[in-house]
Amino acid sequence: MATDAWHERTLDAFLRGLRQATGDPGGGAAGGVVAAIGAALGTMVCNYTPDEPRARERARALDLLGDRLVAAAEADAQASASLGAALALPDSPDRSPTVFDAATGACAASAALGELALALARELETVADVGNRHLMSDLAVASDIAAAGLGAAATNLRGGLALAAAHGDPAGLEAAHRSLVQALVATGADIRALADRLGEP
Repeated sequence: MATDAWHERTLDAFLRGLRQATGDPGGGAAGGVVAAIGAALGTMVCNYTPDEPRARERARALDLLGDRLVAAAEADAQASASLGAALALPDSPDRSPTVFDAATGACAASAALGELALALARELETVADVGNRHLMSDLAVASDIAAAGLGAAATNLRGGLALAAAHGDPAGLEAAHRSLVQALVATGADIRALADRLGEP
């Protein structure tokens, strides 16, 4: 789970941190926090559906997922800071291996966020079936947000793989993450289509 500092961090503090040239937080963490907002919106829709047991179950699942997304965003911020520090090293025989290791860590953090974003998309698809019909516009917003989280994870994962390739042999990493990247892109298109359907008048 995320540290208390991250759970208690204000939106203003997060945005001020994001503006800085530190990468901690960076784009991956931003994607995770955005996805957590999507999870919270999904929970709201479920809480407006008190007489549906499946909605209550999904509310609990989405609450847990939101917490896990914040924790993964924090881990991504730390991985991003490590990658930035590695890239700032002066040229030396040790620099490329250090960057490769940091890129590997960044890929792992992006992959963790991606898996959670996929889980969020699945939850929102279920909520679309069981949630309060009067709240579908809010669920459409949550779905659009989930698509952004999926896209952020895919983009950062691809970027980490490209950086690893520039500093070492990326074959193992690419094999480990190839199917996830494909799933993120495909699910992003699906959840965006769901948002369009839900948002229709």
